[in-house]
Amino acid sequence: EVFDAKDLYEAYKEVETEYHVKAFHDAAKWKILASHDNVEVSMMEHASDPNCPYVKMVAIIPTSIQACWNWLSLSNWPKNMPKMDPFYESVELYGNFDYRGVNMILARKKTKRILAFGKRDMVFLSVSDQPLSDGTWVSGSVSIQTPQIPRQPGYTRAFQDSIAFYKPLDGNTKTQLTIV
Repeated sequence: EVFDAKDLYEAYKEVETEYHVKAFHDAAKWKILASHDNVEVSMMEHASDPNCPYVKMVAIIPTSIQACWNWLSLSNWPKNMPKMDPFYESVELYGNFDYRGVNMILARKKTKRILAFGKRDMVFLSVSDQPLSDGTWVSGSVSIQTPQIPRQPGYTRAFQDSIAFYKPLDGNTKTQLTIV
């Protein structure tokens, strides 16, 4: 199986478009779970699976978009991800793809055992998209299934799509980071 950059981008764009609407146009449907120190976490019920809700985090980060973007980039995950996710184990990169100026990286994230849940491996496409018309930068990850990257023995294959929106604030001295 050969990966087609256009097909990969279209799979991502479908999720990005849906999550943008959910994040910014369905405000009344989100239930705030916690709000503290410029960070708000909320949840929205998934229409077809109430046991698997959408989760949104909005945070005001006291740094520029570029610094925030760089800190969260895949190349910095080995150093920074353990600070955000205590169950993070590792990330492996499998290839770079470009489509119309958009960079995409095929990767696998592995997590440690989470209480009663076994170790997980997630194969995903990490996308650095073009900025929106208001200057908001967009990145995302979309789960990919491929026999070229089979499930890691001893791990359960998991799926997790997420889209991040980085909006500049106060002359780009702060970033409003919204992750769905």
